[in-house]
Amino acid sequence: MLRFLLLLWFVGGALGPVNAAEHPNILVIVVDDLGWASVGYHNQTVLTPNLDKMAREGTQLDRFYVYPVCSPTRAALLTGQMPRRYNILTALNGMDPGLPAGATTIATTLKAAGYQTSLIGKWHVGKANTPQGSGFEHFYGFLNAEVDYYTHTNKGGMKLDWQRDGKTVREEGYSTYLFADEAVKQLKARDRAKPFYLQVTFNAPHVPLSAPAELIEKHKAKGTQAGLYAAVVEAMDLGIGRILDALDAEKLRQNTLVIFFSDNGASPRDGGDNTPLRAGKGTVYEGGIHTPALIRWPGKIPAGVVSTQPLGVQDIFPTVCAAVGVAAPKEPLDGSSQWVALQQGKRLERKPFLIASFDTALIDGDWKLLEAADGQRSLYNLKADLSERTDLATQQPDQLTRLGRLMDALKQSLPPITVKRDNVMGGGKGGPGPGGGGPGGKGPRPRPAPAPTSDKTL
Repeated sequence: MLRFLLLLWFVGGALGPVNAAEHPNILVIVVDDLGWASVGYHNQTVLTPNLDKMAREGTQLDRFYVYPVCSPTRAALLTGQMPRRYNILTALNGMDPGLPAGATTIATTLKAAGYQTSLIGKWHVGKANTPQGSGFEHFYGFLNAEVDYYTHTNKGGMKLDWQRDGKTVREEGYSTYLFADEAVKQLKARDRAKPFYLQVTFNAPHVPLSAPAELIEKHKAKGTQAGLYAAVVEAMDLGIGRILDALDAEKLRQNTLVIFFSDNGASPRDGGDNTPLRAGKGTVYEGGIHTPALIRWPGKIPAGVVSTQPLGVQDIFPTVCAAVGVAAPKEPLDGSSQWVALQQGKRLERKPFLIASFDTALIDGDWKLLEAADGQRSLYNLKADLSERTDLATQQPDQLTRLGRLMDALKQSLPPITVKRDNVMGGGKGGPGPGGGGPGGKGPRPRPAPAPTSDKTL
């Protein structure tokens, strides 16, 4: 009888619903193509008061790494794996399969543990799977790379790409504000007996840039393109502020882990600013893969701290699981939990990790090894040279050898690249792809980009 009761207790505990009062909520906010210097807490000329407030109330993730373009970052966030395992290296188009059906995701894992799960905003990880098939009970947003902010049509304006739970809907309104509205509605209408995982993936500030007229007027002195980008960023910040205010109104602040980051760096030609980082979107230089990121959880995460712990986007899945007490999947993940370092506000030892795209970056503490698609390697010490001005490959042959062996070992399990490098956006001068500025050109091994010339204080 006792064995039966113990078995009944175990099964009930393993399969029964979690309690919202005992398990924290999770809000992940992802923005699109935001530059390192395009947030106020890095650049005083930028208006992002809500993100600046979150930076004061939480921890700045000063060494957070993503992938050079949208789709790989989103796949890594969902799966905790290097997206190259799924053949996702570029910005997927509407016909690309992308993330396979049945892939284990952060949403499937949390849903199985009793969480309410919802995705609001951009999907962009292919057509082989849907948000609902990836563990999200609710989806409101668009499936492909970009939409018009007002008409919600896809690139070229040919087709409406806007849906709610799998059904196309036609709605009026500015996409940033609609996503914020939806998040607020869901917070108010949630099942209060369950915790939630809410992922809000804004299309701002991705092209085609558009903003409310009053914000465009407000920023016009910065110039046509830079002013428009600044207007889109301010609208994005206003939307984020509305969501964070809703958490407070619902008395959820103390029991909600909030994570914010950009999916890749800015494309300078679109008005974004990655100063003092080198290059931008489409590259594995710092300007392409090192993005603004924040984490907040009152009482659990120290406030006003700038963390130099290196993190990759594939670390979010296991880190969140560790933070909220949910078991991570049994299959090995490329990401690893960095929860202890974040909780303590300290930099702790961790294993090196890859950002494996067409070009590859190995991050090992302050060291960074780059491997271009043609196999040639360059070496940087980011503590001394954040702008990656000086290739140390010839000056530090021992480090080059050591890191090269680490990179080779980590790459062994990765499948060969079978997709073409034809629709990735360039990120400015000095990108590691053939031809320097953009990944689609041809040419010799890229040379170091010029040192940044901006006078901005970061």
